[in-house]
Amino acid sequence: MTELATSEIVGAWVGIFLTIAVLSFLYGDNPFYKFAEHLFVGVSIGYVVVVQFRDNFITKVERGLTWWDVVPLVLVLLMYVKFAFKKLAWTGRFPLAFVVALYAGQSVVGLVGSDLGDQIKVAATSLRVDRVDLNTAPPNKLSSLAGISPTVATKLAAERARAPFASLDDALSRPSLTPSERDDLAAERGPIVGLDARASVAPDEVDWFGVASQVLLLLALLSGLLYFYFSVAHKGAVGKVSRFGVWMLMIGFGASFGFTVQGRIALAIGRAQDVRGKFMSEADAAHVHGELAAIVSAVIVIAGIAWWERRARRARGGAPAPDAAG
Repeated sequence: MTELATSEIVGAWVGIFLTIAVLSFLYGDNPFYKFAEHLFVGVSIGYVVVVQFRDNFITKVERGLTWWDVVPLVLVLLMYVKFAFKKLAWTGRFPLAFVVALYAGQSVVGLVGSDLGDQIKVAATSLRVDRVDLNTAPPNKLSSLAGISPTVATKLAAERARAPFASLDDALSRPSLTPSERDDLAAERGPIVGLDARASVAPDEVDWFGVASQVLLLLALLSGLLYFYFSVAHKGAVGKVSRFGVWMLMIGFGASFGFTVQGRIALAIGRAQDVRGKFMSEADAAHVHGELAAIVSAVIVIAGIAWWERRARRARGGAPAPDAAG
């Protein structure tokens, strides 16, 4: 196995230093955080510009320009007219308006299809939810169950072709499954929301938790829509139902916020594991010395913030007070 190049080790140290610099914002705004922030924005913009120039302009030139390519070229040139002719700066509004309208139209179509369309599709489905029949369900349906990967679903389909499953325990103990796969499936067992509740070896068995979920989603949808119906006073029964809708909306917003927070925490955990070298081989981690780089970076950041604050206090202390000027 070849050793890491010096540039790769330096890049890993720079990444660790920037991580510590970003985390220094937990103490307060400081030059190290601003440096990392500005560097991230600058590199991101530079990367986007290079990719767009290569994928759009260079690719079009290589394949040959057409008359339709003149339109985006004119729009791009209009954005730079203001640098040469101040009086014609208003022409730069046309490409901006075109881009904003284009992406707004695409966003509206995407939101209607993904959010509104999916919501209507779910609300229009039957309230009855059947368990997944392990003896007849296709592999893609099997892989929708927790703990069953596409590989395990393929193995189960092959096993039931040789001999139908007599029970859930029989299905999860077939010889083609590895011990780790059996452990993963055993961890997903459960009578309420686990495999015992969602899967069976007989057709037309009801998933009662799924039925309860469907009913709750339908009630939340109708009560939430009633809350935004202002043609009727929200009093009496209407008021109570709309208040229930508000609670459902708050639960949905809270779940979305919690999901976002968990995603950010997962990113932080992943970055900490990267600093410790968990995403590389032991030999490469020994060359990088991520823990040492983190300690050195933390010392530099802490010492730099202390020096910066001391200098700021001296600057404030040396300036004359407003009431002492007279």
